[in-house]
Amino acid sequence: NNLIKILKNTVEDIADESGWAFLAEVGALIIKKKPDFDPRNYGFTKLTPLFKSLNKHFIIDEREVEKTHIKHIFVKIK
Repeated sequence: NNLIKILKNTVEDIADESGWAFLAEVGALIIKKKPDFDPRNYGFTKLTPLFKSLNKHFIIDEREVEKTHIKHIFVKIK
């Protein structure tokens, strides 16, 4: 699947030594690589639900930012 390949390659490009990639950076790099990329083309409003739907391929980690209500989403290839 072309979509899976693009997502996996991009996660690999950004991932730290433990394999985790910050989803915001993954999204930015996908747009650089494929300017026409849009999660809505795959039935999702955002990248997070798209990755969550591909849980055969990816692990999602939602990390709370200390002293805020913000969650940073990290993704890793299974």
